[in-house]
Amino acid sequence: MKNLFILVAIILIFTGCIFNNQLTEEDCKKQGKIYKEKEVLNLRTGKKEIRTECI
Repeated sequence: MKNLFILVAIILIFTGCIFNNQLTEEDCKKQGKIYKEKEVLNLRTGKKEIRTECI
């Protein structure tokens, strides 16, 4: 029973990581904000990535 609880807890924790939560330009316009893209360095991989944000 204890193992089942731990397994369910781990599954619930990682389900938030599965869904794609990227911002789109339309989402920012709906909120009345400005859509901006930045090219940033990912320190873990050493590669540049594009990060989006609403300002």
